[in-house]
Amino acid sequence: MRLKVLIVPFLVVMILVLGIGYIKPDLETIQMKKAEIIAKDSLVTNIDTILGNIGSLNTSLDAAQDSEAFAYRYLPETLDQDRVIDAFNFLATQSGLNITEMDLKQPSAVVREEALLTPSESTFVTGANAALGSAPTITPVAVAKTFILTGSVRGSYENIKAFFDRLAHIERFQKARLFSIGVDSQSISPEGVVNTSDLKGTFAADFGYLPMKPAVSAINLPVFSRSKFDFSSLNTLTSRIANSVPVLEKGQTGKPNPFQ
Repeated sequence: MRLKVLIVPFLVVMILVLGIGYIKPDLETIQMKKAEIIAKDSLVTNIDTILGNIGSLNTSLDAAQDSEAFAYRYLPETLDQDRVIDAFNFLATQSGLNITEMDLKQPSAVVREEALLTPSESTFVTGANAALGSAPTITPVAVAKTFILTGSVRGSYENIKAFFDRLAHIERFQKARLFSIGVDSQSISPEGVVNTSDLKGTFAADFGYLPMKPAVSAINLPVFSRSKFDFSSLNTLTSRIANSVPVLEKGQTGKPNPFQ
């Protein structure tokens, strides 16, 4: 009789042991799987949105081809030093000046091509990374590289001043290092008289270019979070550009057939 009385508490204890030892872990696994499914569903929705935005962004670019072309001229993917040299020559000629010196070189302090954002600014793949325990996606920041153009011209004060103003407003990203107008030994006659029409002007600036960098993932990149490009900054920049320098065409030299 006493044994029958103990059977019921024993069964209750065994049920609790089985529930805690086996059933509870299964419930936790189910909850984790549900969280993963929800995260993946969110990721799929995000990807669908990005794909739709990419199509809209392509349409936006097609409708603003002039702005796109200007952006590539202003900050090209390669050095494109030829256009800067052409602009210097063309504007100096237009200003009635003689070019005496021109030099191109890379800056001594090399800027990193790519920087990583701080954790607070990093781009995280939400949901999936949290559920799957993967590392956050850190978006590389594109940094413009530069080369230095230094050039000297000779002419009058008014012409050199106008030349500097025109060169500073060409269709190219630049940061002026120095510009000066002064008198040198060539400007002074043997009698000590300054020839104001033969002054020396020196201009130096960093001209930028932006090499293309592939993105590891388009997920959560800011550019793909919208369906249209904002051209307001580009339009403001375009309004400040005063000189559109024509492309220098190389004419035909020599005979078409050297044996004739």
